[in-house]
Amino acid sequence: MNPAATLLILGAVTLDILANILLKKSDGFRHKLPGLAAIALILLAFTLLGVAVRYMPVAVAYAAWGGLGIVTTALLSRRIDGVRLTPTGWAGVALILGSVAVLSSSH
Repeated sequence: MNPAATLLILGAVTLDILANILLKKSDGFRHKLPGLAAIALILLAFTLLGVAVRYMPVAVAYAAWGGLGIVTTALLSRRIDGVRLTPTGWAGVALILGSVAVLSSSH
């Protein structure tokens, strides 16, 4: 994968994760500031994703962004909120990571 594209995707993933944390803090948008900040971060994440697709196929970029965002958010939820994954949940995490790896290596 192109190093510039990798950095763009990792930036987009980071912004996505921060947005997810802020969404939790917004408590269903009862607290407006974290909710609005989450929307802003998602817009920035999509901007980075949009630039990344200049250097890689959109399927690979979107899978990497979405998959890594889901996996990292799930792992952080365990750390922050004490949400524990079941064995099926861990299998899902493994499948997501495997899918991202396969898509990334196929291009």
